[in-house]
Amino acid sequence: KHFINPDWVDDLEKSVDRYKKFLRKNPNRQGVPISESRIPCQIEKDERFWIITALLTLYYSENRVEQFCNLFTRVYGKRPPLRDFETWEQCFEGELHIFFERSLSPPSKYVKEWLPNNIEKVHFIPYVLDASLNKYGERREDLEGPTECDAIIINENGFSVIVEAKVLSDISVDTTFNTMRNQIARIIDVMLEPGSNKDNVLSKREPDKTLFLLITPRLFKENPHTRLYGYKFREYKECPMKIEKDLPHRAEENINWCEISRRLGWATWEDFREINPMCCKWLEV
Repeated sequence: KHFINPDWVDDLEKSVDRYKKFLRKNPNRQGVPISESRIPCQIEKDERFWIITALLTLYYSENRVEQFCNLFTRVYGKRPPLRDFETWEQCFEGELHIFFERSLSPPSKYVKEWLPNNIEKVHFIPYVLDASLNKYGERREDLEGPTECDAIIINENGFSVIVEAKVLSDISVDTTFNTMRNQIARIIDVMLEPGSNKDNVLSKREPDKTLFLLITPRLFKENPHTRLYGYKFREYKECPMKIEKDLPHRAEENINWCEISRRLGWATWEDFREINPMCCKWLEV
């Protein structure tokens, strides 16, 4: 099963209609000013459109398991970097679900203990520090909201993948009350927490069986220095202890950061296209 907000479907359908009208009006787009093409052609760089169509093309293919296994073998290697699975087939066979743009709650220890007690070490703007207090002058315990994930793949056996998809954008470098909390570290943080929402499929996600997958154009994977996520991803892969440095509230948890680092993967949209030609058909490969 897959889960998409109906409002997003409506927005995407409107975007497709604008795009088709633009192409009918401009069969030859050469010389058309960006001021005229930016809005009607937004779909060409719409991360929501790219991730939904790419994942669902694999999901609804006749060879779903084979194609997902091919993709993840490219990214992580022949064997899953997880203790409980010997093969990728074990990860993807069975009842597979995909959620798009779902929220995962921040770690309770971080929002209720570490951040309230350390906010002055990670922020320095007076009005922000003022806003971190309630009307009685006490530090609030709700200083970070849920982390938005572009997609979450979940199997009934607990295997899951948290996906961050990029086309042209970079990762965010902070949150409202923490100037030092980058987006990849934040996703890894929620990845290490148990599944929430006990009444639905998201509760089946198990931290020890969860991977993080970054998806970007191949251009940026081959030139990682051009994006902040390129620097952070390579740093976390080459020096896993840097993950702990960016998640200081977990310093006493005795986490094997080398194991966590192995669970970080980087795929490209071109990988999808090469595995299934119906994916990202606008790309040349």
